[in-house]
Amino acid sequence: MKRDLDLVRRILLDIEERSDGAQTFGWAAFVEDGYPLEAIHHHVQLLDDAGLIQADELVPGQWWPERITWAGHEFLDAARNDELWTKAKLQVQTKVGSAPFRLVHDLLIGMMQESLARKPRKSRTRK
Repeated sequence: MKRDLDLVRRILLDIEERSDGAQTFGWAAFVEDGYPLEAIHHHVQLLDDAGLIQADELVPGQWWPERITWAGHEFLDAARNDELWTKAKLQVQTKVGSAPFRLVHDLLIGMMQESLARKPRKSRTRK
């Protein structure tokens, strides 16, 4: 099964939302959007393997997220902006096809740094 970084990002965003007081958490919305349960559980396991979340295997093959780790929050802060996320994915797809997770993360950080380094536009006032 191929790793799907959009699914990784979405799982992290959902875990974050749940930890901020959301009452329910489940995979129904993911399944409705076409993600097979097997792929979701596999990606939760991958996130746990990578140290981005802590998760438990409730029964064989069924992983449940418990919380986001510091590293997971760091990635989420870099990947949260939809415009930067789309731009980074497009760059990877058009230039190299696919890339290691660390490269995507570093690309997002670089884009954020570029955005912060740009001089703010002066607002023009009309008289």
